[in-house]
Amino acid sequence: MISKVLTTVVLTGFVAGLLLTGAQMLQVTPLILEAEKYELGQIAVPHTHASSGIEHDHVLNGTPLATHMKMEELHETLAPTHEHSGVAHNHSAESWAPENGSERIFYTAVSNIVIGIAFSLMLVAVYLLRGKHVDINSGLLWGAAGFVVFSVAPALGQPPELPGMTAAALESRHVWWFGTVLATVIGIGLFTETKTIIPKIAAVALLVSPHIIGAPQPHLLESLIPAELSAQFAVASLVTSAFFWMVLGAASGYFYQKLVPDTSESMAAASA
Repeated sequence: MISKVLTTVVLTGFVAGLLLTGAQMLQVTPLILEAEKYELGQIAVPHTHASSGIEHDHVLNGTPLATHMKMEELHETLAPTHEHSGVAHNHSAESWAPENGSERIFYTAVSNIVIGIAFSLMLVAVYLLRGKHVDINSGLLWGAAGFVVFSVAPALGQPPELPGMTAAALESRHVWWFGTVLATVIGIGLFTETKTIIPKIAAVALLVSPHIIGAPQPHLLESLIPAELSAQFAVASLVTSAFFWMVLGAASGYFYQKLVPDTSESMAAASA
Protein backbone atom coordinates (compact mmCIF):
# COMPACT_ATOMS: atom_id res chain seq x y z
CA MET A 1 0.00 0.00 0.00
CA ILE A 2 2.74 2.45 0.96
CA SER A 3 4.68 1.83 -2.24
CA LYS A 4 1.55 2.31 -4.38
CA VAL A 5 0.66 5.54 -2.60
CA LEU A 6 4.18 6.91 -2.91
CA THR A 7 4.28 5.98 -6.60
CA THR A 8 1.01 7.85 -7.12
CA VAL A 9 2.35 10.90 -5.32
CA VAL A 10 5.66 11.01 -7.20
CA LEU A 11 4.16 10.40 -10.65
CA THR A 12 1.49 13.04 -10.09
CA GLY A 13 3.95 15.62 -8.80
CA PHE A 14 6.39 14.97 -11.63
CA VAL A 15 3.77 15.35 -14.36
CA ALA A 16 2.17 18.43 -12.80
CA GLY A 17 5.53 20.08 -12.09
CA LEU A 18 6.80 19.62 -15.64
CA LEU A 19 3.60 20.89 -17.23
CA LEU A 20 3.54 23.85 -14.85
CA THR A 21 7.08 24.73 -15.89
CA GLY A 22 6.06 24.74 -19.54
CA ALA A 23 3.06 26.97 -18.82
CA GLN A 24 5.23 29.37 -16.81
CA MET A 25 7.81 29.61 -19.59
CA LEU A 26 5.05 30.65 -21.99
CA GLN A 27 2.95 32.93 -19.79
CA VAL A 28 4.74 34.05 -16.62
CA THR A 29 8.50 34.11 -17.18
CA PRO A 30 8.45 36.73 -20.00
CA LEU A 31 6.55 39.10 -17.70
CA ILE A 32 9.03 38.53 -14.85
CA LEU A 33 11.99 39.21 -17.14
CA GLU A 34 10.34 42.41 -18.34
CA ALA A 35 9.65 43.50 -14.75
CA GLU A 36 13.27 42.86 -13.76
CA LYS A 37 14.31 45.56 -16.21
CA TYR A 38 12.17 48.08 -14.34
CA GLU A 39 13.47 46.76 -11.02
CA LEU A 40 17.07 47.33 -12.05
CA GLY A 41 16.17 50.81 -13.24
CA GLN A 42 14.59 51.50 -9.87
CA ILE A 43 17.80 50.55 -8.07
CA ALA A 44 20.05 52.52 -10.39
CA VAL A 45 18.10 55.78 -10.61
CA PRO A 46 16.90 57.75 -7.54
CA HIS A 47 13.67 59.65 -8.18
CA THR A 48 11.21 62.12 -6.64
CA HIS A 49 7.49 61.63 -6.09
CA ALA A 50 6.35 65.15 -6.87
CA SER A 51 2.67 64.36 -6.66
CA SER A 52 2.95 63.18 -3.06
CA GLY A 53 5.55 65.71 -2.03
CA ILE A 54 7.89 62.91 -0.93
CA GLU A 55 11.49 63.02 -2.06
CA HIS A 56 13.81 60.16 -1.21
CA ASP A 57 16.66 58.01 -2.38
CA HIS A 58 16.30 54.26 -2.65
CA VAL A 59 18.44 52.16 -0.39
CA LEU A 60 20.52 49.12 -1.24
CA ASN A 61 21.31 46.64 1.55
CA GLY A 62 20.25 49.21 4.14
CA THR A 63 22.50 52.00 2.83
CA PRO A 64 21.28 55.02 0.84
CA LEU A 65 21.83 54.66 -2.88
CA ALA A 66 23.83 57.89 -3.06
CA THR A 67 26.34 56.46 -0.59
CA HIS A 68 26.73 53.32 -2.71
CA MET A 69 27.32 55.45 -5.79
CA LYS A 70 29.97 57.56 -4.05
CA MET A 71 31.74 54.46 -2.72
CA GLU A 72 31.72 52.88 -6.17
CA GLU A 73 33.29 56.02 -7.64
CA LEU A 74 35.97 55.95 -4.94
CA HIS A 75 36.73 52.25 -5.49
CA GLU A 76 36.97 52.75 -9.23
CA THR A 77 39.42 55.60 -8.67
CA LEU A 78 41.64 53.58 -6.35
CA ALA A 79 41.19 50.02 -7.66
CA PRO A 80 38.18 47.73 -8.16
CA THR A 81 39.88 45.03 -6.09
CA HIS A 82 42.34 45.56 -3.22
CA GLU A 83 44.04 43.42 -0.62
CA HIS A 84 44.18 43.55 3.18
CA SER A 85 46.77 41.30 4.80
CA GLY A 86 47.05 39.22 1.67
CA VAL A 87 43.28 38.69 1.34
CA ALA A 88 41.61 39.95 -1.84
CA HIS A 89 38.18 41.64 -1.58
CA ASN A 90 35.90 42.09 -4.56
CA HIS A 91 33.26 44.75 -3.87
CA SER A 92 31.21 43.77 -6.92
CA ALA A 93 30.33 40.34 -5.56
CA GLU A 94 26.64 39.52 -5.84
CA SER A 95 24.43 36.75 -4.53
CA TRP A 96 24.12 33.73 -6.78
CA ALA A 97 21.16 33.42 -9.12
CA PRO A 98 20.58 31.03 -12.02
CA GLU A 99 21.35 32.41 -15.47
CA ASN A 100 18.54 33.06 -17.89
CA GLY A 101 17.95 30.22 -20.30
CA SER A 102 18.42 26.50 -19.71
CA GLU A 103 19.82 26.92 -16.18
CA ARG A 104 16.84 28.97 -15.04
CA ILE A 105 14.41 26.54 -16.67
CA PHE A 106 16.12 23.59 -14.95
CA TYR A 107 15.93 25.06 -11.44
CA THR A 108 12.36 26.21 -12.05
CA ALA A 109 11.39 22.70 -13.14
CA VAL A 110 13.04 21.13 -10.09
CA SER A 111 11.27 23.48 -7.69
CA ASN A 112 7.93 22.97 -9.45
CA ILE A 113 8.29 19.18 -9.27
CA VAL A 114 9.02 19.40 -5.54
CA ILE A 115 5.97 21.63 -5.06
CA GLY A 116 3.90 19.26 -7.19
CA ILE A 117 4.94 16.26 -5.08
CA ALA A 118 4.12 18.12 -1.87
CA PHE A 119 0.62 19.10 -3.01
CA SER A 120 0.08 15.66 -4.53
CA LEU A 121 0.86 14.12 -1.15
CA MET A 122 -1.78 16.37 0.38
CA LEU A 123 -4.43 15.34 -2.17
CA VAL A 124 -3.66 11.63 -1.86
CA ALA A 125 -3.84 11.94 1.93
CA VAL A 126 -7.33 13.41 1.54
CA TYR A 127 -8.31 10.49 -0.71
CA LEU A 128 -7.07 7.99 1.85
CA LEU A 129 -8.78 9.71 4.78
CA ARG A 130 -12.12 9.93 2.99
CA GLY A 131 -11.94 6.31 1.82
CA LYS A 132 -14.26 6.88 -1.13
CA HIS A 133 -13.97 6.08 -4.81
CA VAL A 134 -11.52 8.32 -6.68
CA ASP A 135 -11.20 8.85 -10.43
CA ILE A 136 -10.25 11.63 -12.82
CA ASN A 137 -13.56 13.47 -12.34
CA SER A 138 -13.38 13.52 -8.55
CA GLY A 139 -9.70 14.37 -8.79
CA LEU A 140 -10.56 17.41 -10.90
CA LEU A 141 -13.02 18.55 -8.24
CA TRP A 142 -10.36 18.26 -5.55
CA GLY A 143 -7.91 20.06 -7.81
CA ALA A 144 -10.42 22.90 -8.18
CA ALA A 145 -10.76 23.01 -4.39
CA GLY A 146 -6.98 23.23 -4.06
CA PHE A 147 -6.92 26.11 -6.55
CA VAL A 148 -9.54 28.00 -4.56
CA VAL A 149 -7.74 27.39 -1.26
CA PHE A 150 -4.15 28.11 -2.24
CA SER A 151 -4.56 30.60 -5.12
CA VAL A 152 -7.94 32.32 -5.36
CA ALA A 153 -8.59 33.03 -1.68
CA PRO A 154 -5.11 34.51 -0.96
CA ALA A 155 -5.16 36.45 -4.26
CA LEU A 156 -8.28 38.33 -3.17
CA GLY A 157 -6.15 40.18 -0.62
CA GLN A 158 -2.64 39.68 -1.97
CA PRO A 159 -2.59 39.49 -5.78
CA PRO A 160 0.54 37.96 -7.37
CA GLU A 161 3.28 40.61 -7.43
CA LEU A 162 6.13 41.25 -9.82
CA PRO A 163 9.70 42.09 -8.73
CA GLY A 164 10.03 45.81 -7.97
CA MET A 165 6.53 46.22 -6.54
CA THR A 166 6.09 47.45 -2.99
CA ALA A 167 4.56 45.12 -0.43
CA ALA A 168 3.89 44.89 3.29
CA ALA A 169 6.29 43.23 5.72
CA LEU A 170 6.99 39.63 4.75
CA GLU A 171 6.16 38.20 8.20
CA SER A 172 2.71 39.82 8.35
CA ARG A 173 1.95 38.72 4.78
CA HIS A 174 2.89 35.12 5.63
CA VAL A 175 0.68 35.16 8.72
CA TRP A 176 -2.30 36.47 6.74
CA TRP A 177 -1.70 33.98 3.90
CA PHE A 178 -1.50 31.02 6.27
CA GLY A 179 -4.60 32.15 8.18
CA THR A 180 -6.52 32.61 4.92
CA VAL A 181 -5.56 29.14 3.66
CA LEU A 182 -6.45 27.51 7.00
CA ALA A 183 -9.80 29.31 7.24
CA THR A 184 -10.64 28.43 3.63
CA VAL A 185 -9.76 24.76 4.10
CA ILE A 186 -11.89 24.43 7.23
CA GLY A 187 -14.70 26.47 5.70
CA ILE A 188 -14.88 24.36 2.53
CA GLY A 189 -14.66 21.17 4.59
CA LEU A 190 -17.52 22.19 6.87
CA PHE A 191 -19.67 23.38 4.00
CA THR A 192 -19.27 20.26 1.86
CA GLU A 193 -19.12 17.55 4.53
CA THR A 194 -21.94 18.66 6.85
CA LYS A 195 -25.70 18.75 6.29
CA THR A 196 -27.00 20.91 9.13
CA ILE A 197 -27.35 24.68 8.94
CA ILE A 198 -25.15 25.75 11.87
CA PRO A 199 -21.89 24.25 10.52
CA LYS A 200 -22.64 25.77 7.12
CA ILE A 201 -23.10 29.21 8.70
CA ALA A 202 -19.81 28.74 10.53
CA ALA A 203 -18.21 27.72 7.24
CA VAL A 204 -19.35 30.91 5.51
CA ALA A 205 -18.07 32.98 8.44
CA LEU A 206 -14.67 31.31 8.18
CA LEU A 207 -14.50 31.84 4.42
CA VAL A 208 -15.14 35.59 4.62
CA SER A 209 -13.32 36.39 7.87
CA PRO A 210 -9.78 36.79 6.41
CA HIS A 211 -11.09 39.24 3.82
CA ILE A 212 -13.04 41.22 6.41
CA ILE A 213 -9.85 41.51 8.46
CA GLY A 214 -7.97 42.44 5.30
CA ALA A 215 -4.49 41.65 4.05
CA PRO A 216 -1.55 43.76 5.31
CA GLN A 217 -0.74 46.65 2.99
CA PRO A 218 2.48 48.67 2.51
CA HIS A 219 2.72 52.10 4.16
CA LEU A 220 3.74 53.75 0.89
CA LEU A 221 2.33 52.62 -2.44
CA GLU A 222 4.90 53.12 -5.17
CA SER A 223 6.10 51.08 -8.11
CA LEU A 224 8.01 51.56 -11.32
CA ILE A 225 6.16 48.59 -12.82
CA PRO A 226 3.44 49.69 -15.28
CA ALA A 227 -0.06 48.88 -14.11
CA GLU A 228 -0.77 46.97 -17.33
CA LEU A 229 2.22 44.68 -16.74
CA SER A 230 1.14 44.04 -13.14
CA ALA A 231 -2.38 43.16 -14.25
CA GLN A 232 -1.08 40.82 -16.96
CA PHE A 233 1.15 39.07 -14.42
CA ALA A 234 -1.69 38.61 -11.92
CA VAL A 235 -3.94 37.08 -14.58
CA ALA A 236 -1.16 34.88 -16.01
CA SER A 237 -0.20 33.63 -12.54
CA LEU A 238 -3.77 32.67 -11.68
CA VAL A 239 -4.30 30.98 -15.06
CA THR A 240 -1.13 28.90 -14.74
CA SER A 241 -2.04 28.07 -11.14
CA ALA A 242 -5.47 26.88 -12.27
CA PHE A 243 -3.82 24.76 -14.96
CA PHE A 244 -1.43 23.27 -12.38
CA TRP A 245 -4.21 22.33 -9.97
CA MET A 246 -6.39 20.84 -12.71
CA VAL A 247 -3.48 18.69 -13.90
CA LEU A 248 -2.62 17.78 -10.31
CA GLY A 249 -6.20 16.76 -9.54
CA ALA A 250 -6.73 14.81 -12.75
CA ALA A 251 -3.35 13.04 -12.57
CA SER A 252 -3.73 12.17 -8.89
CA GLY A 253 -7.22 10.79 -9.51
CA TYR A 254 -6.05 8.76 -12.50
CA PHE A 255 -2.95 7.26 -10.86
CA TYR A 256 -4.81 6.65 -7.60
CA GLN A 257 -7.56 4.77 -9.43
CA LYS A 258 -5.03 2.69 -11.36
CA LEU A 259 -2.54 1.98 -8.58
CA VAL A 260 -4.59 1.98 -5.36
CA PRO A 261 -8.00 0.52 -6.30
CA ASP A 262 -8.10 -2.25 -3.68
CA THR A 263 -7.14 0.09 -0.86
CA SER A 264 -9.79 2.68 -1.68
CA GLU A 265 -12.49 0.03 -2.07
CA SER A 266 -11.59 -1.71 1.19
CA MET A 267 -11.58 1.57 3.13
CA ALA A 268 -14.93 2.53 1.60
CA ALA A 269 -16.38 -0.84 2.63
CA ALA A 270 -14.99 -0.48 6.14
CA SER A 271 -16.46 2.99 6.56
CA ALA A 272 -19.90 1.93 5.20
